[in-house]
Amino acid sequence: MDGGWAAVQDDAAALFGRGNALAGRGQYAAAAEAYRAALARRGNWPEAWTNLGTVLAAAGHKAAAIAAQRMALRQAPGEPVLQCNLGNVLHQAGRWSEAAEAYRAALARHPTDAVLQFNLGNALTAGGDTAGAAAAYEGAVAADPGFAAAQFGLGMARQAQGRLAEAEAAYEAAAGPASDEAQLNLGNVRLAQGRVAAAVAAYRALLARRPDHAPGWCNLGAAWHAAGRFDTAIVCTRQALALNPAYADAHSNLGNALAIQGEFAAAVAAYRAAIEARPDFAAAWANLGATLRDLGRLDEAEHALRTALELAPGSAEAIFNLGLVLLTAGRFATGWALHEARWRTGTMPRREFLQKQWHGEPPAGRTILLHAEQGLGDTLQFVRYAPLLAASGARVLLEVPATLVPLLAQLPDIAAIIAEGAALPAFDLHCPMMSLPLAFATTLETIPSAPYLAADPARTARWRDRLPSDGRKVGLVWAGSPRIGEPRAHHADRRRSIPLAAFAPLAEVPGVRFVSLQKDAVADPAAASALGLIDMMDQVTDFADTAALVAALDLVIAVDTSVAHLAAAMGKPVWLLSRFDGCWRWLAGRTDSPWYPSLRLFRQGAPGEWAPVIARVRAALAVF
Repeated sequence: MDGGWAAVQDDAAALFGRGNALAGRGQYAAAAEAYRAALARRGNWPEAWTNLGTVLAAAGHKAAAIAAQRMALRQAPGEPVLQCNLGNVLHQAGRWSEAAEAYRAALARHPTDAVLQFNLGNALTAGGDTAGAAAAYEGAVAADPGFAAAQFGLGMARQAQGRLAEAEAAYEAAAGPASDEAQLNLGNVRLAQGRVAAAVAAYRALLARRPDHAPGWCNLGAAWHAAGRFDTAIVCTRQALALNPAYADAHSNLGNALAIQGEFAAAVAAYRAAIEARPDFAAAWANLGATLRDLGRLDEAEHALRTALELAPGSAEAIFNLGLVLLTAGRFATGWALHEARWRTGTMPRREFLQKQWHGEPPAGRTILLHAEQGLGDTLQFVRYAPLLAASGARVLLEVPATLVPLLAQLPDIAAIIAEGAALPAFDLHCPMMSLPLAFATTLETIPSAPYLAADPARTARWRDRLPSDGRKVGLVWAGSPRIGEPRAHHADRRRSIPLAAFAPLAEVPGVRFVSLQKDAVADPAAASALGLIDMMDQVTDFADTAALVAALDLVIAVDTSVAHLAAAMGKPVWLLSRFDGCWRWLAGRTDSPWYPSLRLFRQGAPGEWAPVIARVRAALAVF
């Protein structure tokens, strides 16, 4: 009997060894058969059961693998290695909470085991417990500071928690020649912190050893985009696309840089390439819609933005841009409501008050603070609602930039005008200025019309005395604020501004005296001389002075700036020169404006082409 049992034992051992050899060669089905044969000869064998579970999992037989690992544990209860193996197959089966329980059971015996802590972190990460995962990865790193994979996992967890400085430290510990992804993520968290130069350094370090790393080139392009170096961003992004022509993120990033530079048709092509590579790419659909609006293709823009919202229903950018499309089309009823999403885009900081926002409910007997937002032109356009609110029985407080206070002091029935930054009196409700059209349920037919502003007669008389008595006096505004520190706004300003020299054909019209209304911009001396430009803007102290000077003129010709709004709000004839991707407020396909009856639009027919616009202005000026 003893000899026979020994033979069986030897046979089982041989089968077990055969299973190990087959598993090492990746022949998992054959290995499983060998382990089963071994177990048929010797059933109480935890090592064989756990190895069987491992190869069954590798072969995709998840339920059988879990059963085998549980059998191993029944034969050797509490054995940490077996608990770990059970955790591994449970993780592979997507049963992450059970896997975590198995790893914790193993850690009860070996609490400082780095691999067990790492595996627990992975299971918790997969199950969505980011805080628990971070703690597990920290345990693994404490046990083995050189454990790069655990450092990387910790970085991922801390990044998901928004603890970017801690994530950066973890990625720095994980980064190295063996971890391209850690180096890439190191750049990403630096970029998320706004540390563009440090992010560039991380991406360059990755690309120095891996010049074929498409995500590295793509993200380097994103960093240069954040720095406002759009030409460099385009070069890097195109390098990513050369390495991976189907790289959806790179196509989308390329579209973003091209759109900012006003290359709208090329941007549309890039967004469409991103969508072709990834049809459910919601951000690319949203950016496509915004750019199609810039091209004036409103129906296509609406379709793209509604597709974006089907894919990402809560996208603030898509909602906001759809609102702009509808406002451009004059579809105010829905457009104003969607425009409220501007506060959620991350580009417009919202004022926070303890008092609630006024949404149009009966205002009589309430003190309501109306506060400016965005630019001076926006304030001048929408302040028209303040007297209407006062006429409805509200006590109206108006908070505006200090330079507008003297001008707006003339508005009727306003209880107080407060300069931005000054202490606010008590109030019951508040409303951002550009939310007033929504509160008043404004339609194209119910826009409160101009004029609603006027210049001080005494100031106007003083300016009139300084102007020549002969000829028609025409004010000129040829540029907006360059906003050098804000790359996106700077490029938009470059598209709306016109070199003063481009106005030279207007000098050919006889009997016209040109007067500068351009503040804080140095005029080209030769161009100013050719126009005979009268420039007294160094004597203008605020918008009340500007209004008085405008009142002394016959016509204002301006690019889309606050002075155009001021003059039109006074009822002065205004010829507004609008860039091709004009503002939504000028609506689509119109040469007039329901906001300002005295305003006439001269639109670009193609991006960047101002000469045909100036030619039309010259022809109109000749018969003005």
